[in-house]
Amino acid sequence: MLMALLAGCGGSVAHAESRARVTTRLLLLARGKDRPLPTTIWSLDGLTGKHPVVLFSHGLGGLPAQFAPLAATWAQAGFIVVAPAYPHTNAKVRVDRADVRNQPADAAYVLHAAERADPRMDAARVVAVGFSAGGTTTLGLLRAGHDPGIVAAVSVAGRRPPSAFGGPSADVLFIHGDRDGTVPLSAGRAAYAALPWPKTFVTVPAGRHGDYLKPGRPGYPAVSARILAFLQQQV
Repeated sequence: MLMALLAGCGGSVAHAESRARVTTRLLLLARGKDRPLPTTIWSLDGLTGKHPVVLFSHGLGGLPAQFAPLAATWAQAGFIVVAPAYPHTNAKVRVDRADVRNQPADAAYVLHAAERADPRMDAARVVAVGFSAGGTTTLGLLRAGHDPGIVAAVSVAGRRPPSAFGGPSADVLFIHGDRDGTVPLSAGRAAYAALPWPKTFVTVPAGRHGDYLKPGRPGYPAVSARILAFLQQQV
């Protein structure tokens, strides 16, 4: 399903009136000595019971903290957000683009480690979300033998991963700006075309590379609302 996202639509989030406090904590994880994976977790203060999980992956030269407004929105909706800083592509290291191929295994490791550390996380209701190289990482999770608890995914300005899609079917939302000069719209559509499962492709008019993920930018209200609606539909 191909769709265009109108920059002026749906600005508010339904639960925005909630004043419950979102808390963050850092989980120090590592998948081997050369793969430290410090992981930020956002959740509502005093949260009890089982809750769905958002597994978030940043892009090249990024950090989870850069996406705190989105993460807080998801946490306010009752999700527990789990976001690793990848060892060779985060903002604090010299970026190694080739290491993106190793990040799906990092993300899977982080998901299971976080679930063991926090019994509030519902391992059967996980949505993987990623931006740019993180979108490629997210799509790379959906390979043969992938965790059946990953029920859906969102790729924002991502590319097709090097691995083939396989394993349990998962609904996927693709979001891509039509003026993206870093990851061309055609790359996002190629990833969309390769996916054999239920999927939706949303084009952000006049959207550049991730500018619509930043509060205050014209596309942010519509994109953030669209992602949240998708998350809530899937779990």
